Amino acid sequence: MIDKKYERILVINTFGIGDVLFATPLVRILKENMPDASIDFLCNERALDILKENRNLNDIIVYEKDDFRRVLKKSKIAFIKKILAFIKQLRGKRYDLAIDLSLGYQIALILKLIGVKKRIGFNFRNRGRFLTEKLVIDGFNDKHVVDYYMDLLRLIGIEVAAGKNIQLDLSADVKKWADDFIQSKGLKDKTLIGIAPGGGKSWGEAAAYRRWPAEKFSYVALGLLKKRSDLVFMIFGSKEENFLCDRIVKDMGDSVVNMCGKLSLPESISLIRKCESLLCNDGGILHIAVSQGVKTVSIFGPVYCAVYGPYPQSDRNKVAIAENVDCRPCYKSFKYSKCDSYKCLTEIDSGKVLKMMEESLGI
Repeated sequence: MIDKKYERILVINTFGIGDVLFATPLVRILKENMPDASIDFLCNERALDILKENRNLNDIIVYEKDDFRRVLKKSKIAFIKKILAFIKQLRGKRYDLAIDLSLGYQIALILKLIGVKKRIGFNFRNRGRFLTEKLVIDGFNDKHVVDYYMDLLRLIGIEVAAGKNIQLDLSADVKKWADDFIQSKGLKDKTLIGIAPGGGKSWGEAAAYRRWPAEKFSYVALGLLKKRSDLVFMIFGSKEENFLCDRIVKDMGDSVVNMCGKLSLPESISLIRKCESLLCNDGGILHIAVSQGVKTVSIFGPVYCAVYGPYPQSDRNKVAIAENVDCRPCYKSFKYSKCDSYKCLTEIDSGKVLKMMEESLGI
């Protein structure tokens, strides 16, 4: 039984696109149990577009830790002014419940100082010390992140059954943009397959640790073309991933539409939802595709797919991992082990992934 009906709720998740999507089932359940509540979400700027059209949210607050750090380096006075403006913004909302998924202590401290009475979240390495109620964790290790987030709802008396889907809504305008784009490129009667050879921005300079070699993506795509001549491959990625996408474009020739670095995030999502299937690495784009009902085949190297993989598990979303690589998964307690071999990626068999894609497409 819910301990009380909250009127103004703030959900906090300052991580990447995938993590923010993992929080959307929690938001939906809050709204189902407290339909009259005003629910806001605090996220970083790159996750903003993921939430803009979420009908369960009233407002989105952008918090960029790096912006605060940059301001501090230039001027302590400007930094203090920026912090005070942020505190004033939160105080003005008069929240009576905060659900902090940030795994830090800074925002919880601010919420305590401005008088938010109920502050729940995770206590990871004592970073939850400013929360009123918390669950102690040493990482996300033995079940899916979504289920960890759901566990927090028990702290306010909400019991949750597993199986809630992640949610990502798009505007009618961007859906129409995608329809017009497909029509203008003469792709309406083609079967579109998405390919995303990057891994997003969450790992920064260490992104290579979650990237299957680009030439293996090409191998799979060329293998599919031998069986289905009507396939067109749409390549997705950021500007920083152009070097990966260009390699595939070079291998594929006229069978690709290269959208790498050319689209806004909503435009990318609107085209991904037009694809029959997406072949990708572990990362936010995988969870975007899942949220749009697109079938996926994803590559998981150092990361444990049972924790960070497609949610909920389904035969529509296949995961490829290296067999007999004892050191994987090495990403645990939010850290990974650096290595020179990349065995967990390089030993994923291209033929096995091709077969998974064939099964995904029914060929």
